[in-house]
Amino acid sequence: MNSPWISMVSGARWAARVLIVALALIPLVIVALASVPALVVLPFSRRRSTQAAAIVRQLGGWTRALLLGSRER
Repeated sequence: MNSPWISMVSGARWAARVLIVALALIPLVIVALASVPALVVLPFSRRRSTQAAAIVRQLGGWTRALLLGSRER
């Protein structure tokens, strides 16, 4: 017998995770948008292309950490 309280609590947990990810995504999007000019200019210089790759790698790491950290344990 599935109680309505159980489904409401599980729905609230799901909604809380969605809200946390949405709020954590805001600073990530701001950083990604702020790094767009660097990612447009840096790859054209041979010395700076490694820095552009590092920026992309860091943004990918933050995104991965955000999404994996929000999963239900």
